[in-house]
Amino acid sequence: STFLFKKIHKEAEDMWHTYNLLQVGDSLRASTIRKVQTESATGSVGSSRVRTTLTLSVETIDFDSQACQLRVKGTNMEENQYVKVIAHVEKAAEALAVDTLLISDKLFRHQDIPTRSRYVRLVDNVRDNGGNVRMFSSLHVSGEQLTQLSGVAAILRFPIADLSEPEDESSSDED
Repeated sequence: STFLFKKIHKEAEDMWHTYNLLQVGDSLRASTIRKVQTESATGSVGSSRVRTTLTLSVETIDFDSQACQLRVKGTNMEENQYVKVIAHVEKAAEALAVDTLLISDKLFRHQDIPTRSRYVRLVDNVRDNGGNVRMFSSLHVSGEQLTQLSGVAAILRFPIADLSEPEDESSSDED
């Protein structure tokens, strides 16, 4: 998913230097606060704010000299218990847009059975709709790289409008 990440520095000069060092395509890792919704066993839904570490691939960089803020927008590159990544490919598969699915074998050996089943369904969906599936071994460098980028990717038959879901802005407390 795509989100807006704010990094606030006390010194305008430090912020300016950071702005000049960052480039589109860089990876940025920082601690942030995220709003998380949880569902109890009875079905009631609640939300809370949690601290988590995110790694994003930088897409846009904006420096606001008046507010002394650096805004970095990007796509989350690593999944954690609060932030999931692998939904773009699933949405593309539902839209019958996946020509070739690239998937890491690690997802088929995942210890969490619902997670493993999720990827088996994805593979079946792509194959049932005439797509190709290419499995990458996590023991090979190409599989390692795919695993670092969520473990799943797709080559599409046709372009799809932005699949990103808008999320709340997050702010970081790290310097």
